[in-house]
Amino acid sequence: MPRLLSVFITIFAYTLLSTGFILMKKGIGWIGFKGKKDKTFYRNLLLWVIGFILINVYIVPNTIALRYLTPHLVSSMAGWGIIVLIFFSHLILKEKLFRSDYFYTVLIVVSIVFLHFFEHQESEEKVIISMLVALSALPLLLLLPALLRFVSRRVKTILIATLSGISAGLIIVMLKVLVTFSGFAVPSYFSSPYFYWYLCFSLLAFITLQVAYKLGQMMTVGPIQYSAAIIYPVLCSFLVFGRQINLVQIMAISAIIFSVVAILRKH
Repeated sequence: MPRLLSVFITIFAYTLLSTGFILMKKGIGWIGFKGKKDKTFYRNLLLWVIGFILINVYIVPNTIALRYLTPHLVSSMAGWGIIVLIFFSHLILKEKLFRSDYFYTVLIVVSIVFLHFFEHQESEEKVIISMLVALSALPLLLLLPALLRFVSRRVKTILIATLSGISAGLIIVMLKVLVTFSGFAVPSYFSSPYFYWYLCFSLLAFITLQVAYKLGQMMTVGPIQYSAAIIYPVLCSFLVFGRQINLVQIMAISAIIFSVVAILRKH
């Protein structure tokens, strides 16, 4: 029962995240507003602030869910976040929906069901620290070629977007480590090095995403960033937490990534 409840908590978390993005976009008009600050200005400001709060508090239910779910299960729910994003964009921002959106929505939902249905429940949680350190340091190697002058702008965009996605995935991994060792004893988080790793990867994910958007087009950055954010926790679940991931789950995760990329590129 706690595991099933955690699934719905994760759905709620990514719904909050996507709703926050929509509200921030809806209220973005307050930035650079010229003229007298009227009712429209304050309404936009309020929408933007609510959205900003939502995209920051979504991590709380995700952390609760990670007590019973693996990182690859939680990160794969980003596919649900994309569904909420495109349909709320249609309802609130009046953006266009495509027929393919409905097909990929069904594919994502079915894939998520299969992913959770075939998850093997482990009797105890374990963390292989050496692998955690290695997989945390490895993505930073992407910065080296990205800083070279002779590397093309497109390649730099791909490298930085990948680093942003991996960092976003490592946020989930670090939260899983925190709740594995400390449960929900939040005060103890501040004495744990994993909490500060989480903060570092949160900052790195944000900064590198902005740099990637500055370097390249959104239709390049978005699919790469989301894909990396889903794929890397799968690798961490296997190598860091010793989880067994079967062929059906790999196919389900692949279907989610394929659908997310297809939706983002279409929009």
